[in-house]
Amino acid sequence: MRSFFANQSRSAEVPLMAGASLILVYLAVVPVGTMLYASFHTGFLSNDAQWSVANYAHTFGDPAFYRLFANTLVYGAGVAVLALAAGFGLAFLYARTDAPFRGLGMTTALVPLIVPGILNTVAWLFLTSPRIGMLNSIAEALLHARPFNVYSMPGMIFVQAMHVAPTAFIMAVATFTSMDPSMEEAAIASGASSLAAFRRVTLALAQPAIVASGLLLFIQSIASFEVPQLIGVPANVSVFTTQIYGALQAFPPNYGGAAAIGGIVLVLAAAGVAFVNRLNRAGRHATVTGKAFRPRRIELGRYRPVAGAAIVIFFTVVVVMPLAVLVWSSLLPGFEAPSLAALHHLSFANYAQMWTYPLIRQSLVNSAITSVSAGAIVTVLTAIVAYVTLKSRIPGAWLLDVLVSLPIAVPSILMGVGILFWYLVAPLPFHLYGTLTILIVGFVTIGIPYGMRYASSGLAQIRDELEEAATVSGASWTERFLRIYVPLLMPSLMAAFLTTVIIAFREISAAIFLYSQGTEVVSIAIFDLWSNGQYPAIAALGCVLVVLLLGLVALVQRLGGRIGIGAQ
Repeated sequence: MRSFFANQSRSAEVPLMAGASLILVYLAVVPVGTMLYASFHTGFLSNDAQWSVANYAHTFGDPAFYRLFANTLVYGAGVAVLALAAGFGLAFLYARTDAPFRGLGMTTALVPLIVPGILNTVAWLFLTSPRIGMLNSIAEALLHARPFNVYSMPGMIFVQAMHVAPTAFIMAVATFTSMDPSMEEAAIASGASSLAAFRRVTLALAQPAIVASGLLLFIQSIASFEVPQLIGVPANVSVFTTQIYGALQAFPPNYGGAAAIGGIVLVLAAAGVAFVNRLNRAGRHATVTGKAFRPRRIELGRYRPVAGAAIVIFFTVVVVMPLAVLVWSSLLPGFEAPSLAALHHLSFANYAQMWTYPLIRQSLVNSAITSVSAGAIVTVLTAIVAYVTLKSRIPGAWLLDVLVSLPIAVPSILMGVGILFWYLVAPLPFHLYGTLTILIVGFVTIGIPYGMRYASSGLAQIRDELEEAATVSGASWTERFLRIYVPLLMPSLMAAFLTTVIIAFREISAAIFLYSQGTEVVSIAIFDLWSNGQYPAIAALGCVLVVLLLGLVALVQRLGGRIGIGAQ
């Protein structure tokens, strides 16, 4: 009976699968292929372009490359280690202990994921810059010294680690809450101390998650743009991303050199993702069985105040301080440290004045257009692709899953470079560079994996009998999809839409290569305003953006609780 219904709808599903496959190949594979193509050509975009390994030979033959490579490894590894220590430590206190203030743990994780990375970087520059840093001003008033200098490799590592530590926290919470506590209890019953049980059992079981999280944080960090550009460049600390950006901003642009470095970053990212996938498939440290269990909370005793203080301090550093400095700066005509005199200058003038900046007005409009368009496209595309992968019986549907996961493995900065190169070299009857459409293409490419998560989770809860009954009643595939799946998937589709909108508002690593004058989005506007020293305008725009994104996330969470037909 099931094969009969599959055959009846095959005529509609095959074109959809073919169309979805072509779209995914175009979005995910073509940009990466174009970047690699450019890396193996001299004179890229010129009439005398030819195949060559000269770009790689020049890159590896330049002694400065190895200093660049070392800086990138130190930066990525330093961020991964610090973020892992902070994220997994907070997750352990949150999930496995009776520490006070544990409720702050999830807030500490969610807010930095919402705040755009460039805003977080700007906030820490407001706090720790040697010239304008608020913490330095306070320290100078109290101690007659300015001890903080964010313009250094340790400063880069700290700022990026505080922004990505919540990613480690979320992965660690999933690990600690799924551990079977019987192994720890058996170790303690055998005479091991709580510390020994934690070191030899808990950490051993969490080792795959720690390694996987560290690799993902490393990949995310070496491909990030905000911290290396805003902090690393003034500090004369170059990494791969700043070298790629500098090569494309040079005159004439060094397309081949940028592509060659991009190829090296791609190899590092692909190797890391492959290793993570191999760890996940191995499953040698799995502890969740069919038995019911509840992870045991460790009683900290006299150490509870210490643990609570650690949670509060981490929450203050990661959430309170960056947001507070943005709010404070947005209420002053010029940047200054807190004081009684400064209180007399507080006003909302910056919020009114920021609308007089043409760049801010245009960037907000552009971000609204590109994010909403990308959200709508991702929602429609992933709904169809999820149906094909989960509900159809078409051979080869697994290929769509592979293609969907590709944007996760490829850093967004490389997607941006690849998309730029493709639309500069492709013999298309239309030109997208210099338009908002090319930004929409980039945001759609980056957002597809997240849209698939929501669409697939919703479709998995819908039984096939509903569609089979509609088929028996004579409904076409289009009628079945629109009248059965779309209404039932509406919470999932809305969550996919809003998540893509948030991603588009936050994204800068790809947008920095795709925008042109007149097509700036909010993240680019913040970058330009910082370059021009418009600090109060940045603070006001940042506060407005944070409130907007927090509202969107609240909608996503509300819809997330109602995903699927089983939610009430």
